[in-house]
Amino acid sequence: MNPATKPDVLTQILGFLSTIARFIGMGIVQLVQYVLPSVKDLGQLAEPIGYLALLTLFVILTSAAQKVALIILAVGWALIVIRILLMALRVG
Repeated sequence: MNPATKPDVLTQILGFLSTIARFIGMGIVQLVQYVLPSVKDLGQLAEPIGYLALLTLFVILTSAAQKVALIILAVGWALIVIRILLMALRVG
């Protein structure tokens, strides 16, 4: 790649995710080696472990966000139904 050309946004995002995955993976590998000192040479698994950790975090966050979104939608529909009932009964 020519140093004068700037990488596109997707390349920068993927590079950032790769760096984060490697960092998280190294942390997990160090933790495993601290808990289980007999396990050696886990450095080659740092990046795959990091990607799995990132995917796990993404799934946890999206499932939590999905639950929140469903609650907001349910409350919204309930309020609409209540408003329609109040209008039908000429209360509001």
